[in-house]
Amino acid sequence: MAVATAALVAFALLTAKAIAGGASAWDRALFRYLYSGDSNWIGGRTPGQSDRVLNAAEPLFHRLADTRVLPLLVVGIVVTLLVTRRPRGAGFFTAAVAITALVPGLKRLIERPSPFPLPHDPSFPSGHATLSMAIAAGVFVLVRSGPQRLLAAALGAVLVLVVGVAVIADGGHWPSDVLAGWCLALAWVAVLYAVAGRWLEGSAGREDRVGVPHSHVPV
Repeated sequence: MAVATAALVAFALLTAKAIAGGASAWDRALFRYLYSGDSNWIGGRTPGQSDRVLNAAEPLFHRLADTRVLPLLVVGIVVTLLVTRRPRGAGFFTAAVAITALVPGLKRLIERPSPFPLPHDPSFPSGHATLSMAIAAGVFVLVRSGPQRLLAAALGAVLVLVVGVAVIADGGHWPSDVLAGWCLALAWVAVLYAVAGRWLEGSAGREDRVGVPHSHVPV
C-alpha cells in the first residue's frame, strides 16, 4: 500500500495546487520546453520546439497518443487475456482502466483551464495520461515472470512517457495535469491489487494445471 499512499498524496497535492489556480514555475518552464508550437500564451511566448530529438519524435508521439489508439490497445489486451484463458486477468485489467471513467467528473469539479483555454474544456487531470498509466500498471501486475515483467515495465514506461509528452506538446495540458493522471491511475491499480491480489493470483495455479492429468493415489 506504500505505492498507493504515495501516489494518492501526490495527487492530492497536485489537485490542491490546481484548485488554487495558476501554474507553478516548473509547470510553465516544462510546458514552454515541450510545447511544439510558436505562439503567445498565458505563461509567455513559446519559442517553438528547438530540440531536434523531440522535434523528430513528436509525429510518432502524437500517433501513439491518438484518441483511438489507447482504447484499441485496451481491447487488444483484454481479448488476448480471454483467448489465453485468463478471465480473472481480463477482469482485473478492465477494472484497472475503468479509473478513466472518473476523469470527466474530476475535470468538471476542478475546472482548471489548459495552457490555451477553451470553453468547457478543463484539463486536470489528463485522461490520456490516466489511461496510459492504468494500461502500463495493469499489464505489469498481470505479468508474472521476472524477464517478462521487466519487459512489461520498460514498454509501459515508454507508453506512459510518450503519451505524456504528446499531450503537453499538443498544447492541451500542463505537465502537472499529466503527472496527476499518472498518480491517480497508479494509486487505483495499487489499491485494486491490494484488495483483489489474492483472488487474481488464485487463478494462477489452476491455469498452470490445465491439461495436467490427476495423479493416481497408490493403493
